[in-house]
Amino acid sequence: MGRYKIVGLLAAVASLALIAGTALATDPSGFTVTPLARGSFGELESEHNGIELESKRDSDVAFAKVVFAAGGSAGWHHHPGVVLVSVASGAVTHYDAQCHKQVYRAGEGFVEDDNKPGLVRNNTDHKAVVYAAFVVPSSTPAEGLRIDDPQPKDCSKK
Repeated sequence: MGRYKIVGLLAAVASLALIAGTALATDPSGFTVTPLARGSFGELESEHNGIELESKRDSDVAFAKVVFAAGGSAGWHHHPGVVLVSVASGAVTHYDAQCHKQVYRAGEGFVEDDNKPGLVRNNTDHKAVVYAAFVVPSSTPAEGLRIDDPQPKDCSKK
């Protein structure tokens, strides 16, 4: 097989994998994100009153308001950095890749901080509002704050 045929074959396989991965992602529904602010900090190193924050690369912090309609879902996803989530009103349920769930109510918060898929849903009949602080590499584009994932095989939640 000629060199150009191999390169063409590899390109076709990569394209199919990209299309299949996108097709398998779970779409959010009843879920609205409003970006609030973003700032660049360079390398972060701060400590005060027993709380430490450190990043070993240039980092940005982005803030967003997220509104979940009754029954709304963020879809399966992960983030390129650490996300601190504070529930302002209502309640949301976070599912991890093993389908373990944890309910968070107004005044509570949680952290999303690994490359494994997670899902956040509003399983109530009322709107829920959360605020998210994303600490991400500075090179992360605005549309890259969320990375869609396929639904884990052993979890039926969407």
